[in-house]
Amino acid sequence: MSNKETWIVYKVESMSAEGWKERKLMPSGGLTDILTEEWDSSGRLPQVGDRLREYANPQDPENGITHGRDGDWVVKSIDQFSSNNTNQQIVVCYCAYQPVESNWVELQRGRSVNEILQPAQVG
Repeated sequence: MSNKETWIVYKVESMSAEGWKERKLMPSGGLTDILTEEWDSSGRLPQVGDRLREYANPQDPENGITHGRDGDWVVKSIDQFSSNNTNQQIVVCYCAYQPVESNWVELQRGRSVNEILQPAQVG
């Protein structure tokens, strides 16, 4: 049996919650209560106490993602919504701002696309 495709939305508990200055602005310039969102089909759903991860390239911000770290937002509660007609669900994670000192850690990557696409060498 296949896992459900899940849209996970991370939101602040309250628009006036501590940490509002650290949140992103929408393209229109307004403040949003959505911190981030992602699609998942692995079946591993967020848990209360999980920290949102942050990703960046500290040395060259315009050249892809190379590092990750634990972020300042922690999941405090979770609501799940499922459809009876599709294999999809929505998970809304309500988060609280709890700053933490964490270091950027280089991500471990698999083989590059070029390495995968190269024909196997017979020797």
